Amino acid sequence: MKDKKHQPDNKASRPAKKLSTVFRRKLLKVSAVILLASILLIVIAVLLVVHISTSTLLDTQIFELTNEMHYYSETMFDNGNIISEPVDKMSDKELADILAIYGPSNWYYVDKNGVVVRTDNKSKLGVNAFEDPDLCVCCKELIAASDDNSYVETVSPEAFKSGNWKKRSGFSMNDGSFFVLEFSPEQYYDTLNSMITGICNYNSVGSDGWDIVIDQNGDIISPSKDIRDGWNFKASNINVKELNKLAKEKALFSYTVEGTAYYTEYAQADGYYVITLIPEAEVMGNIQLILLITAVLVMLLLTVIFLRINVLMNRLVVKNINTINSELSEITDGNLNTEIDVKNNLEFKQLSDGINTTVSALKGYIERESERFERELELARDIQTSALPNVFPPFPDRHDIDIFASMKPAKQVGGDFYDFFFTDDAHLVFLTADVSDKGIPAAMFMMKAKTIIKNLAQSNRELEAVISKANNILCEDNSADMFVTLWIAMLNTETGELTYVNAGHCKPLLKSSGGRFEYLTDSPDFIVAGEEDIPYHNKTITLNKGDALFLYTDGVTEAVNTEDTFFGEDRLKAALNRADCSTAGSICSGVNAELSAFAENAHQSDDITMLAVIYHGRRVFDEITVDAKRDQLDKVYRFVDRQLAACEFGQNDMAQFGIITDEICANIIRYAYPDGGGSLTAGFAFDPASDEVTLTFTDNGIPFNPLNAPEPDIKNVEDRKEGGMGIFLVRKFSDKLQYEYSGGKNILTITKKRLSKTGK
Repeated sequence: MKDKKHQPDNKASRPAKKLSTVFRRKLLKVSAVILLASILLIVIAVLLVVHISTSTLLDTQIFELTNEMHYYSETMFDNGNIISEPVDKMSDKELADILAIYGPSNWYYVDKNGVVVRTDNKSKLGVNAFEDPDLCVCCKELIAASDDNSYVETVSPEAFKSGNWKKRSGFSMNDGSFFVLEFSPEQYYDTLNSMITGICNYNSVGSDGWDIVIDQNGDIISPSKDIRDGWNFKASNINVKELNKLAKEKALFSYTVEGTAYYTEYAQADGYYVITLIPEAEVMGNIQLILLITAVLVMLLLTVIFLRINVLMNRLVVKNINTINSELSEITDGNLNTEIDVKNNLEFKQLSDGINTTVSALKGYIERESERFERELELARDIQTSALPNVFPPFPDRHDIDIFASMKPAKQVGGDFYDFFFTDDAHLVFLTADVSDKGIPAAMFMMKAKTIIKNLAQSNRELEAVISKANNILCEDNSADMFVTLWIAMLNTETGELTYVNAGHCKPLLKSSGGRFEYLTDSPDFIVAGEEDIPYHNKTITLNKGDALFLYTDGVTEAVNTEDTFFGEDRLKAALNRADCSTAGSICSGVNAELSAFAENAHQSDDITMLAVIYHGRRVFDEITVDAKRDQLDKVYRFVDRQLAACEFGQNDMAQFGIITDEICANIIRYAYPDGGGSLTAGFAFDPASDEVTLTFTDNGIPFNPLNAPEPDIKNVEDRKEGGMGIFLVRKFSDKLQYEYSGGKNILTITKKRLSKTGK
């Protein structure tokens, strides 16, 4: 016997059932469930309706009784019209006759100074009412009252239950005095009982229900006894303590009185209990409501059965068909990972499996082709990237220019490109360009254009001729009708002269040293590869030390954010003027940072290319080699002076460099070649970026480090030994000294910053 644990038991392995069988069984089950649920719902609904309607009825009764009790209690204490004349003009007997109607236990007349001047409680006579614990609250409240001249103290339900309380009311006289009545529980209940006896005489709840008021002793106050006798009143033995145990106030509960079950609610009101009762049999006898609910529920049952049949048909047939169509739409849209999983009956299982098998075979073929294409695309990207200069700084030994560029393709390969190269030691060519298409075709056209332009520029100094020839070459066999926009320039690093051609490209921005970036506004020429024999024109400007130039393609200004707003020329200009312009790299980094913040990860449809150049001024380097003899040193001195003059160094600098040159050359002759013979080489380099000169003295004589010479004693000039002052002056006039012995040569490097220019 096979182990059951190894036998598959899932829906996929079970035989699929026919649609008609599944539909009949599900409809039968659903109908039975709905019928049972409807019966249960009818019972619950009847009980709920009975409970809600009864609770609402009794809540209304309790609310009305409570309000009426409060009304009588407040009426009892409404003292505003008790005294119609000033108290000081009335005798005690006149006051007693008026107050006898209300039966207070004590009364107090308090003058405007707060002193009890008249009262039937002699112990309070002459007392300051505002300091008396019994009278102070009432008097203070009367003082504070702004809209009413009367006040009635509130007694809490807990105090009513305890029986240890007094209730006071008072009113203000026109002259600022007060009149206060004080009721003890006995006087309060005696007076109020007579007022509320009849409030339930004409109230009934339903046909056989009652409203009742019970006093603090558990005696029925209302309805009156003769009314109760006439109604054949059966609720004469209601126990208040039992009510408190059965339920909270204003809560519906069941209560049995003399064998009859009642729905009951109660509440406390000014020391009394108001109770309302209705027989449960009377409530449950409302057959019309039950029949109405039953009729509604039967109709609901029939409606639900009909709707359920419709739902089942949709779920088992229409929904499955819609699911298959929806998933087929995803497949036809290119999402081949979609799997059709409609297998809850035989027909749809066969259809789903057939579609999935077909899609799986198609997916495998596409994946193989896609992998091959990705490999080719990756290779194309590597070729394109390697064709662009991407090592920075590209000319580490040159200090006259600083250049940086970047290109971010919209696709894996792009149509933008940039380039820069020296045609000789003094001429730098740089450019940015944009091919009209994207992807691999644009990348191929870009490679062709870049190669042609570079080859022509390296053999021709006239840019307009270079672009004209490149245009005619690229127009040949241009069946794809692609074209190129470009901005190309040639910079003479010796003079700062910049010659450029704009072939339909974006306007670059120029920043003068100490100024701000501004657009070059001259009109561009026609695009390249658009039409043969198009003339192009050179334009020339001169760059000064510290000037910067920023080139870009339209992918920069046409970059969009999530709201499809362009970055634009104004934002580009503002970003450049906010950027760190100390290096070409920092200029591009600043623009890239603002582009990223603006775009907020929005997809870009165009390549983004930029190039920045900073011109640091003329770069100078030269060297001279002479025999290490005294009569040859003038050649070295003249060489250094000539270079310093060309770099516009002032007389102070030239004098100090003369002392440095003389001392170092003399030391080489004296110590490197004590027996004569040999040569020395003096190298001169000027860095316009740092405004520094570097002198390098090289010889292949005896190793000798002049920096090890001891410091001379310049305090005791008369006693010090001869020598040592020359190296001292070299140290004094130099900013940096470095010695090394390498390759059999002494190499001394001296760096000194410019102190003054010519004429200063």
